Order: sequence, then C-alpha cells, then structure tokens
Amino acid sequence: MKPLIVILSLLMINSSSSEEYDIDEIYEKIELDYGTLDEDGNDISYIFTPTSIKQGRYEIEIADGSGDLYEIKGTNYFLKFTSYYGYAGYGDEGILIIGSNPYDRSFIKFDD
Repeated sequence: MKPLIVILSLLMINSSSSEEYDIDEIYEKIELDYGTLDEDGNDISYIFTPTSIKQGRYEIEIADGSGDLYEIKGTNYFLKFTSYYGYAGYGDEGILIIGSNPYDRSFIKFDD
C-alpha cells in the first residue's frame, strides 16, 4: 500500500508543477527573397504558413515570437495557442505533444 501512496503523491506533485496549453495551429516560418513585397507594397522578408509536425513527444523550449506566435527555439516552427499563454520571454521549457489527429496537440510547460 505504501508504494501506491508514494506514486499517487508524486503524480499529484508532478501535475501541480506543470501547466498544459492546447495548440490551435503550428506554423513554419518561410524566408522570402530580397525585394518581396506585401499587398501594400511594403518589403517583407518572411511569412508564416500552416504546417504539421510528426506525431510524438518532443522536449522543446519556446520563446516569444511575432504577434500571438511562440517560436520553438532552434527551429523555424511557431505555435499559436487556443487560449492566453502569456509571456515566454527568451525561453520556457516543456513537452510538445503531437497526437494522431490535428486537434490533439498540446504543450506542457515545466515550472521553474
């Protein structure tokens, strides 16, 4: 009985020390050729296009990106969450979970 209590206690501590956020969309940053213009004639150097990531669990670090996007550090991928995430600054570590369907995506943030 004691091992069961220890395991349950650890699970409760672990669940209270992390936060899970659902991901609305994953984008890839595409660099554009010099001189590319937007519809208003302004120079632009990149765009974000919807993409997918292979199913699995990935230990990642995210940082604030453009607008409502969060950069997966070290990649050209960006996340947009379904609800408010808040300030990530230069890095929040966690686990990216990509499920078998496009709506089964989440980020579990490790608490500091």
